[in-house]
Order: sequence, then C-alpha cells, then structure tokens
Amino acid sequence: MNTPSVPRRLLIGLSLFLLAACGSDTTAPGPAAAGQIAFLSSRDGTTSVNTGIYLMNADGTGVTRLSNITAGGPVWSRDGTRIAFEGFPDGNDEVYVMNADGSNLRNLTNNPAQDLRLAWSPDGSKIAFDTDRDGNQEVYVMNVDGTGLVNLTHNPASDVSPAWSPDGTRIAFFSARDGNWQVYVMNADGSGPVNLTNSAAEDVNPAWSPDGTKVAFMSYRDGSDEIYVMNADGSGVKQLTNNTAAYIGIPIWSPDGSKIAFERYDREEIYVVNADGSGLRNLTNNPARDVLPAWSPDGANIAFASDRDGNGEIYVMNADGSGLRNLTNGFAPAWRPRSP
Repeated sequence: MNTPSVPRRLLIGLSLFLLAACGSDTTAPGPAAAGQIAFLSSRDGTTSVNTGIYLMNADGTGVTRLSNITAGGPVWSRDGTRIAFEGFPDGNDEVYVMNADGSNLRNLTNNPAQDLRLAWSPDGSKIAFDTDRDGNQEVYVMNVDGTGLVNLTHNPASDVSPAWSPDGTRIAFFSARDGNWQVYVMNADGSGPVNLTNSAAEDVNPAWSPDGTKVAFMSYRDGSDEIYVMNADGSGVKQLTNNTAAYIGIPIWSPDGSKIAFERYDREEIYVVNADGSGLRNLTNNPARDVLPAWSPDGANIAFASDRDGNGEIYVMNADGSGLRNLTNGFAPAWRPRSP
C-alpha cells in the first residue's frame, strides 16, 4: 500500500514556537484566572529547541521547572496528579510520565522507535500512543508504569493520533488503511475497528465531545480544511466552519461541550465556534501568530501561545476574547484539570 504521509496539520503547531520560545517574563495587569498551567519554555539559558516543562499559577506567578529533559507539550492525567509528555533528550521520541510536582520521572517506552501523540485513558491507568516500531505507525496502549504494552491496530497502513472516549471504552484514531486518511473508532482493546467517516476526502484529528456523544474532526471534503462534527457512530455529519483556510488546527471542545476552539493557520488566529456551527468568532484578531488554545477547566478562560511581543509568550483571555493578559514566556499551555 502507498501510505499517505502524516498530514501537515499535525506537524505545524509546536514548530511555530520552537525558534521563538526564549525571552524575558512580562506580566500584564488584569483579572487573574484560577488554577495552574503547565507549559514549555527554554528560559533557563538553553537553546530554543531544548525546552523543559514548567508549572505556574494561572495568574503567571509561582513558575517552577518540572523536567530537565527536552520535551514536547505536557498532557495532564484527568485527575491532575500526573503529566505525560514526549521526551527526546537524545533526539528519539519517548513517552515519559511524572508527578505533578516533577517527581518520579520515568521513561515508559525506552525504544529506538518514534513514540508519539500520547493520550491518557480517562481513569489514568493507561496511555495510548502511536509508534513506528513495527515499520509503520500503529496505535499502542500500555499501563501507566510502562508494562502491558499492546499493539491495538495491527494494520500495514498508518494508524495515528489516538483519542479516548470520555468513558474509556473506545479509542478514536485516524488511519490510511483505506488509501486516504479516515477517522476510525475501535474498542479500547483494539477490537471492532469501524470507519466513521467513509469519505473520499482526508478526515483527521478526531476529538470526543465531553459527554462522548459526538466526535469533531477535520476534513478536506469541500476543498479546504474545515471542522465537522458527527455522532459517535458516524451518523449526522455536520460542517461547522466554512473558512476556505489552508490549514485548521485540532478542534478543542469547551468543558461543557457547547463550543469548539481551534487555530487557523492561514491567519494564525484563535477562533471559537458553537457546537451547532453558529457564532463563529475570531478571538485574537492580531497580526502576530496566536496558536495552541487550551480551555480552563471551568470554560471561563482560554490560554494560548503568541509571538506578538517578539518571542513565544503564553497569554490568557476570557472565553469571549476579552481580558487579555500576558502570563510568561513559553508555549504549549495545558491547564491542570480539577480533581474529580
């Protein structure tokens, strides 16, 4: 099979800031958001491609370095007690996990293959990821201590970007097994894979709604990247955006499932749209690069990365785009979830 390459939209996000993540901290006054945010930064005098994971309060105070190895974006466990990330201190992508205070750092994969695009199970007991250790990208799952590694997809085509359903029973992913990228879902043990999109176009980046009844995804079926939403069984497909944009980022549901935030790469802005497709709005509207939106757990705020001050900085704004505040230098913000 002549497998398509991984879509460019998966490769753009963090690279926008890898060369611009250093700089001094400047915090603008304004109402403070609640909670904590993990993020990437190279503030400790290293090069911009040698980034560590940091933690700060949502008002920009209390910055603490958590990891001392070159890392990709932090991914919180649902209970907010642990952080997983792609680490590549020697240039090889591995899956790491650590406690929320940076202790008990462990390399879970320890394999010469590229281990990428990780996702926590909702109960925090497992981590899914995709890897090329079998010669092509496959979706694997392992226990949170690295044991019990299982290949879930077992297909000669590429299968990438796993996303757990909120109840932990299913995993969505996208696959090239039908000759072009399509959104699939399978049971959490790898059984019962089903093509949800069945389109002649490229369909990628599935994202479950918080209640698990719908899946948002990106599709090129109208000639440009757009956000669509469908029922969890693939029925009821609805187009939410009509931007004729070159590239749109991964759809990110608000905690209450009423809105979807995304980044638009042709304008490098943060947008939000209601889950029914109404109310499309550009929240940032700035000539700088504004990317990587992340909702606060209560849905009241959105953090994002921007180079509007000449280097990579983390900003936070209200969910309607008002109340913009510069928190610190860095990128790839990830809000710490509320404890269950």
